[in-house]
Amino acid sequence: MNLGIESETLEFKKTTGELDKAMDNIASMLNKHGHGTLYFGVSPNGDVTGQQVSASSLNDVAKRIKHAIKPMIYPEIKEEVFDGRNVIRVDFTGTEKPYSSFGRYYKRVFDRTEEMTPEELKRMMLQTDSNSLWENNLTAYGMESVDSKALETFYKKAVSCGRIESLPLYDEEALLTSLGLYEEGKLTNAGYYLFSNRRPVVLKLAVYVSDERINFSDIDRVEDNIFNLIGKGFSYIKEHINWRVENGSGTSRIEVPEIPVEAVREIIVNSFAHADYRGMSENEIDITPTRVEIYNPGDFPSGLSPEMFAQQRIKSMPRNKVILNTLYKSKDVEIFGSGFRKVFSLCEKYGIRIESSSEHDGFSFVFYRDSSDGNVTDNVTINDTENDKDRISGFRVTTVAKVYMLLKEDPTQTREELAKKTGKTIRTIQRALEKLSSEGKIKRLGSNRTGYWEVLDSIQNEQ
Repeated sequence: MNLGIESETLEFKKTTGELDKAMDNIASMLNKHGHGTLYFGVSPNGDVTGQQVSASSLNDVAKRIKHAIKPMIYPEIKEEVFDGRNVIRVDFTGTEKPYSSFGRYYKRVFDRTEEMTPEELKRMMLQTDSNSLWENNLTAYGMESVDSKALETFYKKAVSCGRIESLPLYDEEALLTSLGLYEEGKLTNAGYYLFSNRRPVVLKLAVYVSDERINFSDIDRVEDNIFNLIGKGFSYIKEHINWRVENGSGTSRIEVPEIPVEAVREIIVNSFAHADYRGMSENEIDITPTRVEIYNPGDFPSGLSPEMFAQQRIKSMPRNKVILNTLYKSKDVEIFGSGFRKVFSLCEKYGIRIESSSEHDGFSFVFYRDSSDGNVTDNVTINDTENDKDRISGFRVTTVAKVYMLLKEDPTQTREELAKKTGKTIRTIQRALEKLSSEGKIKRLGSNRTGYWEVLDSIQNEQ
């Protein structure tokens, strides 16, 4: 049987061995037409050759699409049979272009997929207000889900810097409505991520004892809204970098950071303003003896770099226009693409080396430190009484440390859940919990059935 010829919305692949290339095809069709169909088990000339189809193979296709295509899409994936031959059919749609495949952007030219040039991508981003479509979608949450303290702090900052006018009578609903963050009794996605008290965003924080990132002296995972996490991330870095004392005017003395804090804050704010919140995403700050790395789950535009924005004065291409505009009003960010120019200028002035890297799942910015003296605390370890160690990412991690880190993420987890996640027996997990409790690292609150663990202190992986 023959299914015809490929077109701008139809693509054939002989097997799922061509999954990665198929992701490029999907992105190209979404960017051109907003929809398309792709078959696995069909030759390029349309002949149905068939392929082995199982629940596992269908799941592999779904996982690869989820991993590769950004913003996320929700395709229909099913098995079809033609003349006794099994094929996989994938139907997909999307309205939030531009779409990327593993961080790169593609266009469809009849039955071919070609990578976009930087100029074509810029034109598409300028012509498409797709991100605001997502930001303006209504959530299921109303005023009861607003972080009143964060919103009032934002309001005072915005009024003091003259970017919004003072309300005759402060009213949360009126303020959110004026910002385009509240409509029909519900928070928009932008309002939810900026000011919700439901802790919609994750920030992972770690200070490592060495550049190998094996052992850490401090680790945390904070859930909050964007507005609060900007402050928490900024404070965390200031707390864990070096400061030197210099003489000021007269008898005064001033503290000078090893990295310009204005540059640090600019990158932190931009990491939250430009992150991709349409999938499972976590921002991250990692501090080692020689570097401070700030990561956000949002790929950088293909063909562009921070250096180009700093040197060529390229116009800003925001992923989240409403979020960025709101942060601009409180003077947390400059909206016209001047952030990187400010960062590069400050780092050049103070001799700080910087670099950035873009991956298929996010973007990292690194400040190199000028000194490692006193920037980490001593490495503290907890020894596992059973000498029971697993390997994670090539490094050995004690069961006790693994249990501790899992409880940091969710203190309500049961012994059974911890056993399943670590691959250990319930008896082994119980011994780990007893050890952590006896050393003052955790404390049980409430009953065994309905209570939870309070995490009291930091521990360390054992190399």
